[in-house]
Amino acid sequence: MSPRVAFPQNSRRAQVPAALALVAALTLASCSSGGSSDTAEPSSDNEGTIVEAVPSLPTSFAYDDGDFTYAGFEYQINTNAQLIQNPYVVNDEGDLQQDYFTFEGELAEGYDVSDDGLVYTFYLREGVLSQAGNELTADDVLWSYERKWNTASVAPLLSAPAIVDPARQFEKIDDYTVQITVDRAGDGFTLLALLANVSADIYDSELLMAHETADDPYAVAWSAENGNYGFGAYMLESITPGEELVLVANPNYYAGEPEVKQVIQRVVDDAGTRANLVGNGDVDIAVQLRPADLVDLEETDAAQTFLADSINYTSAILNTTAAPFDDVAVRTAFRYAMPYEEIIEQVYLGRAEPMTGFINPNYPGGTLEGIEEGSYQPERALEVLEDAGYTAPVPVSILVSEGVPDAQEVAVQIQTYAGDAGFDVTIDAVPVATANEQYYGRNFDAYIQRDQAISQSPPYELLLSYTAGSPLNNSGWESQEYYDAVAVGVEAGDALSDAAGVEWNAAQQIWQAASPKIPIAFIEPSPAFSFAIEGYANRSEAAIDFANITFAQ
Repeated sequence: MSPRVAFPQNSRRAQVPAALALVAALTLASCSSGGSSDTAEPSSDNEGTIVEAVPSLPTSFAYDDGDFTYAGFEYQINTNAQLIQNPYVVNDEGDLQQDYFTFEGELAEGYDVSDDGLVYTFYLREGVLSQAGNELTADDVLWSYERKWNTASVAPLLSAPAIVDPARQFEKIDDYTVQITVDRAGDGFTLLALLANVSADIYDSELLMAHETADDPYAVAWSAENGNYGFGAYMLESITPGEELVLVANPNYYAGEPEVKQVIQRVVDDAGTRANLVGNGDVDIAVQLRPADLVDLEETDAAQTFLADSINYTSAILNTTAAPFDDVAVRTAFRYAMPYEEIIEQVYLGRAEPMTGFINPNYPGGTLEGIEEGSYQPERALEVLEDAGYTAPVPVSILVSEGVPDAQEVAVQIQTYAGDAGFDVTIDAVPVATANEQYYGRNFDAYIQRDQAISQSPPYELLLSYTAGSPLNNSGWESQEYYDAVAVGVEAGDALSDAAGVEWNAAQQIWQAASPKIPIAFIEPSPAFSFAIEGYANRSEAAIDFANITFAQ
């Protein structure tokens, strides 16, 4: 066995004062909901309370029930916990963010890896209690994965190929020890990355089994409505749909109660109003702010904003199953018709970075050789179209959600510049629900999306949006050559090795030649904090970790 990785009891959160900087935007799912006021009450004077201005509240309290919105993620990461997690580190800008390539204990105090790299043994902390007061055991781990694999959860889709059959791969050794076996050593890093994220939440099986019914065998519907069924730092106290949600510190939390005892989330539809509230000190946190508002907050020194080695990006998803983008020549030409620099400067006000490829460029062993960085080349676009037999401008409709202002601004820039590159672009800006329906129904030409992979494992990132038959493959692009290239990388062993990095690069070159998606820019995180609090940490799912927040002295 390799040396056991052990973690101190209170290693869960590093706490570093948040520095000033500037940021940009978030994800389609982070859109506003109706029926709320555009004002918020001042931040509470109660000791230990913070107030957050949000555009919406969770539609469900259960990840397995399908709430993949920003609000849903923020609820999940604060009320649930996983076996392990990515630690927080200080980045070059002096701000805090996850280290996506190392792991520390959360519900597990440590783990072993077998010499062949196939068997991972996790040692659970003893005496850890759920929000309901039930002790964590290995049975909770196995039952949680049984639920994920036997309900409508997307966890099986997200977890393959590292986890394909928990009934075979997971084994209870004793009440506080669980073994997980992967089929290939090259899947080991992906396994750890998956176990450190929201799809790997561990549930209180004793509580949930008590609420099982014939119609709800794993209590998914019950947990979706009730919420307090995990081992996280916070628990739900109350919710007024469309208006307010209150979380309170979990007295049973394994690392001790966090400093923030109560979190009040208040719905404020308008992003500008949210920015004004945090800038005036009327709320402690405002999320999902526009780049212009963040620039103003920074320049006036009205609130804290943040920078990170961002994994959030804006891209154009192309529907490869219908004209005009069923033709690879049109997709390639559209890639050259994108005004990347103008988007970065005009939409994101310089607070974004060009992209080369679409996976995290900072992983160890990575190489970008042979992958083109996006650049506006209208003459080349016209040449590609002419060679493919297109003599008239190619009509393209760009779908955007009205709930994502920067996506609409990106589309306007593309519309303006793509005309000189052989395209006649129209913009279809629709309400959030309609945008989701058209996107997931593949009823679009091009779609502007803000996105990120929650698990930062190269093979996971490469396969997440392109697996054949997957409901997440919204472009419809499938390529056996591409899948084979990813498989070669997995067989190389360590996913972060130089040898594997060469294969991830080869796969991305296949992908770029096909151009089913056009990455535009890595964009910075979008929250702002008042100066009354500290401890913002940029996370892969972009949500706020309230347990890491402290009050400024």
